Amino acid sequence: MKKQSKENALALQQENLDLENPQPSRSSGGRSCSSAFSRLVGFRCLIVLVLSCAILLSAIFWLFPRRSVSEFKADGTVKLNASVQASFRLKKPVSEVVPHKGKLEHDILRSIGLSNSSKVTILSLNQSGASNYTDVEFAVLPVPPDHEISNHSLSLLRSSFVKLFAKRSKLKLTTKGFGKPTSFQVLKFPGGITVDPLEPIPASGLAMVLFTGTIKISISKVQDRVDQLNGQLEHMLSLGLYESIHFQFTNKQGSTISPPVTLRVYVAFTMRRHLQQRLDHFAQIIQTSRAKNLGLDEAVFGEVKNITFSTYLDGKVLDSYLELAPAPNP
Repeated sequence: MKKQSKENALALQQENLDLENPQPSRSSGGRSCSSAFSRLVGFRCLIVLVLSCAILLSAIFWLFPRRSVSEFKADGTVKLNASVQASFRLKKPVSEVVPHKGKLEHDILRSIGLSNSSKVTILSLNQSGASNYTDVEFAVLPVPPDHEISNHSLSLLRSSFVKLFAKRSKLKLTTKGFGKPTSFQVLKFPGGITVDPLEPIPASGLAMVLFTGTIKISISKVQDRVDQLNGQLEHMLSLGLYESIHFQFTNKQGSTISPPVTLRVYVAFTMRRHLQQRLDHFAQIIQTSRAKNLGLDEAVFGEVKNITFSTYLDGKVLDSYLELAPAPNP
């Protein structure tokens, strides 16, 4: 009896120990390993997803830079209504010019010497052909806006623009901030714009208009080819030692970049001896050269149209034409 009671007590004690320290089963261990592996894989997937999104966003911002940095455009109504517009180029990236737009407007206004009745407004800042150049377009507007720029101010402004285009003066900007501007062009000017590309006519000389004509290229392009124009017309007219040729280029819309151009040709005489004979000679030469595009290379200047002779030469050319024309058949 005592032996059986002792065995029962030992069995009960072992059972209590088993309850206090249970042994994990194989199935519960498998579930724990599976859960840990899932958490590890999920964490890695999350990291890959975040990195992929970051790379994608970086690519989007690289391909499509913010508009405020890459360019600037004023309201379209301002450009449409502005009667005086011009442009030039800066050797600066657009991103470095846009933040200083107000300073640039102030520098332009000060450089062209306008009165307080006018102001300069930037119309656009765009990247030029190279990434480190900026094309600047600006307008001159009246102050207040419902007024008009006076004729006197327009005359001064036109003269200033012509000098800047012909490189007889420079647009003075803050060099440290903007560098040296180049390629000044007039885009729009009321009443048209006229450029004299050569040296002024000598004060002691007598200048006489020979003819005017229209060529379908811009003032800017014919200005670049002025040496060819000068040489070809001098050859056509057979100028003497005391004679020189002069031009005026006019665009009625007030643009140096848009065709057409009205070409006015002068001859200046520093000696007036035999002037009558020389004018008669020019009349004959022009008449015979008219069919040959006045001696100008058509591939370079295009066809000269709407040729009009000066009041004096008009009668001379007509007489020359009658003399050169064949006699009618009886």
